[in-house]
Amino acid sequence: MRVVGSGLAWSRCLWGLFASMNGMSVPDASSNTTPRSTTPTSSATPTVPRAVKPLSAFWRTLALLSFVVFPAWSFIGFLTRDHWGQWAFHLGQARVIVAAIAVLAFLPIVWSAFSRFAIDLIRRIKPSPSGKHAPEAHPGTAFLGVVASLVVFGVVGMTAWDLGGQTALDWRDGPVIREGVTCTAMTPEERDDGPFVHIELTQGDGSVRAYDLRQYELDRHAAKGTPLYNTIVEACQTPGTQIGISLYERTGTIVEARRSH
Repeated sequence: MRVVGSGLAWSRCLWGLFASMNGMSVPDASSNTTPRSTTPTSSATPTVPRAVKPLSAFWRTLALLSFVVFPAWSFIGFLTRDHWGQWAFHLGQARVIVAAIAVLAFLPIVWSAFSRFAIDLIRRIKPSPSGKHAPEAHPGTAFLGVVASLVVFGVVGMTAWDLGGQTALDWRDGPVIREGVTCTAMTPEERDDGPFVHIELTQGDGSVRAYDLRQYELDRHAAKGTPLYNTIVEACQTPGTQIGISLYERTGTIVEARRSH
């Protein structure tokens, strides 16, 4: 036991000499050997929520317009060659859907601008836990973004309604039947973009509906023997002939024509 105790004493003396040379403290039995953590023990302050960036919403809207809306609208315009017939109205219905997609495409931009304004306003009014306002809070600028996005959204909505609103209402109400319709004019016209035929149909109440059809549209349906076109053209060629038509009231698209008995 004495040998062990003397060995332990000698080791402590040697460690004390080495520690004094390196500026270290000599550990003793009562010292805590557990290393202290350098991480501050104060409670972590909650982070301020990041403002929503409208740039990603802008790119999503631009992609939707570039790769869906514009190509679809152009393709529908390419297919639209006739003024009359159910197919012509179906293409009008497709235009309504595309116009609705164009309006909805701008909703992410409006939402991003509004959320940015709301977050910046909260940052400006309510200070962060550290007692400082968030440095990126600019509610005035964000509010201008909200106004601008709403203006653009309104312009797009009004344009979409102008292009497809009447068709949408006709889609809802369906076609109506008019009896005792006569053709009061069928006049060829030469225009800069080709020959046209101006046709006027007078309804039983005296109201007149005018149509400007391209000559090749009439020639094509005459060659195909389309009953709708043939009935109207024959009525125009025989003054006083009365026909019955089924049409969509607002757009004037005729989908059926027959001789009145």
